Amino acid sequence: MLIIVQTVDSNLMINARACFSRLKRGVMDSARHARLTRELAGWAHLIQSAFVHDDAERAYRLSRAYTFAEFPALQQLVLRRLRRLDYLPTSYGPGSIHAATVWRRASIMSKRNVERLAQDSHISRSIVLKRPGAEGERGVLLITFEYNWLRLMMGLDDSAWTHFDQHYDLILSASWSPTDYAALAMIVCSTPRKVYVQTCNYDEIARIEAFHPRLRCLPTLPCDWINPANFTPLSSDQRDIDFLMVSNWGEFKRHWELFRALARMPSNLKIVLIGQPEPGRSQEYIAKLASEYGVPQKLQFVESVPIQTVASFQCRAKVSVIMSLREGCCVAAVESLFAGCALAMREDAHVGPLAYVNAKTGRRLRPRFVAQDLMALHAQASEMDPSGWARKNISMTESWKRVNAFLKRETQEDQRPWTEDICMPEWHPHPTFANAEESDIMKPAYERLQALAPSVFPSDLRHTSWR
Repeated sequence: MLIIVQTVDSNLMINARACFSRLKRGVMDSARHARLTRELAGWAHLIQSAFVHDDAERAYRLSRAYTFAEFPALQQLVLRRLRRLDYLPTSYGPGSIHAATVWRRASIMSKRNVERLAQDSHISRSIVLKRPGAEGERGVLLITFEYNWLRLMMGLDDSAWTHFDQHYDLILSASWSPTDYAALAMIVCSTPRKVYVQTCNYDEIARIEAFHPRLRCLPTLPCDWINPANFTPLSSDQRDIDFLMVSNWGEFKRHWELFRALARMPSNLKIVLIGQPEPGRSQEYIAKLASEYGVPQKLQFVESVPIQTVASFQCRAKVSVIMSLREGCCVAAVESLFAGCALAMREDAHVGPLAYVNAKTGRRLRPRFVAQDLMALHAQASEMDPSGWARKNISMTESWKRVNAFLKRETQEDQRPWTEDICMPEWHPHPTFANAEESDIMKPAYERLQALAPSVFPSDLRHTSWR
């Protein structure tokens, strides 16, 4: 009898701890992603900026305040302070050059930026879309990920930057939203020209363009350069995976909410999770997390596989699930559409491809009804046409047309020559040339950049941009 009582007490304690862990995780997650929490963080940075005397630290605090501001009043207050302190001069001159120096120091106050710069001085994941031409026709360099923006600016000396700035327009492609406003400020204050930004979220366009009048946002997201030829969608009756989640195992991917929903869904569903390790979070950790929520389905884990293998799973899945509430453009979401998966995303997510979830492509999940909404989407998936919609609206070809027309219009409005269109990039899984012929045409431009600054532009950038 004593043994039985002790066993029952032990089980109750285990269940109580698991229940408390789930409750704590949910509360912490809600607090972390609440707009009020971010707004308060913004105000905290603004207040801190009033008590520092170093220009760089003050600029850094103000950029963070702008990043966290969720409501227009705080955004406008921060902008007024930045301009009153001459940290964001609208015209190029001695004041702008001084501001660029301030922002250069501010940009390395982020520990993460310092670590990235220490890892490698070479830029990566970047591509020359257009070579400089005659009579001052400028080339175009698409440079992705904020740490690469910093590597470019920190790596070029004054002479090299002047030469580069005279010959190239920059497209800064973000990897997160909100992006790094200190880095944006440093770059826009270093040039008299427009700086183009490819944001991860359409909702951030107004914020970026309000930050400085020479910041201009492209009409595309970084995930809009997918080649449809890389996917062979199966018919609905051939799809054997009910729900697929493609992500790393990071905390911000929020696997726990999917597991909580799965615990309320039929046990015979086939679930596949594809991911890769993140610091402190392995496949084993995710499996243990699923067990904690009492997931009744047998989960298939796939880790660190080539992109072609990921695409094959996406083409077999009925529903692709993205549970993030805040991140960048989440390429996996758009890849799922080209693979013919119905896409499920939280309706309150600040994630770029949420803009592409509609009646033809998927369903926006209500926070308190995730399980019900997932099952409803599962039932309707065969009636949708995600692949057809994606091919028509956001393929690399359609994106090329929009971006090329945008850049051409901007250039001609500035009364500068435009005689050659940009090349067509493809995201697979980082920017490369969709056409080998265009890669060969751009070879001399890469060689000149490498000669200009070998510590910034690696000799193999044209072929190994994905490093």
